[in-house]
Amino acid sequence: MPESSNSFKLGLTLQGVEPPDRFQQQVRDLEAAGYSHLWVTDSSLHARYVYAYLTLAALNSQHLLLGTGVTHPYTRHPGITVNAIATIDEISGGRAMLGLGAGDRPTGELGFSPARLHVMREMITTARRLLAGEKLNYTGSTFKLVEAEIHYKQRERVPIYMACSGPRMLALAGELADGIIVQVGVFPAAIEYALQRIAEGAGRAGRAVEDIELWVMACGTISEDRDQARHSSRLMAAWFAQTAPATCELAGLDPAIVSRIQAAYRGGEFHLAKDAAALVPDEMVELFTVGGSPAEARARIERLAGFNITGINFMPIGPNRTTSFKLFAEQMGIDNIR
Repeated sequence: MPESSNSFKLGLTLQGVEPPDRFQQQVRDLEAAGYSHLWVTDSSLHARYVYAYLTLAALNSQHLLLGTGVTHPYTRHPGITVNAIATIDEISGGRAMLGLGAGDRPTGELGFSPARLHVMREMITTARRLLAGEKLNYTGSTFKLVEAEIHYKQRERVPIYMACSGPRMLALAGELADGIIVQVGVFPAAIEYALQRIAEGAGRAGRAVEDIELWVMACGTISEDRDQARHSSRLMAAWFAQTAPATCELAGLDPAIVSRIQAAYRGGEFHLAKDAAALVPDEMVELFTVGGSPAEARARIERLAGFNITGINFMPIGPNRTTSFKLFAEQMGIDNIR
């Protein structure tokens, strides 16, 4: 159960951008560095296939919990997603997590819009029932199940996590998810806002927020070369202006700057948004990422010590991801990892 503490678990999100041999070494390195969770993105055509890489992660680790970081309702039938994560759970000896979200630019690349609230609710509720071994007949707004069940023995409860930034999705996560990956930046006002929305949803379901795992997504490049790290991290800060503009309002940013970034944003992946990133001021890098020197990254995380947070989920971006996640783990310190 989460506790109020300045010590956090450490998770890592990786895209399958490295070839298989290098990815397998990354998995071994991150487990040795003290990370407890690994999430692999479902990036459509932008990176290698998520379930193949989760299989590699399962075979190259002993203790890491492994999940989709995150998948969505559209490019696979939700029943196929359930079967995939149940298979990963079996391969890993019970270490799988099903991470879900509404979908982002990799989804749009395939012609889908982000999932609506009711679709996410349908996927979570049916996934949980299938993973519990039920046989389902179900007709929802976007998919059907007919006498559907998993025909092999699996763990009774694979945990379901939601990644979200908007108020309604945060509330839905508070209502239904076992854990939540909050992507609103790394400044206290945003975390407080997210926790309020989560509490609203939890209250509707008669749940206590303290019984939900709460993870903060912390993205960026960490390097001893502070200027280079900040430069790389501007790409991620620009994402917030384009995809989660309400967080920019929470931060008190000049709306004119936010609008200019939105107008310049192009591409389905961070590295394609260079024009937008060039407009991002240092203030946005500090509010929305942990990009910078190792000491700066630690200082931004320490601002969150008073919140009821389970862990920090670090997503390194840029060309030197392994260096970034090793430096981050060193700065957080093994004594700070529960």
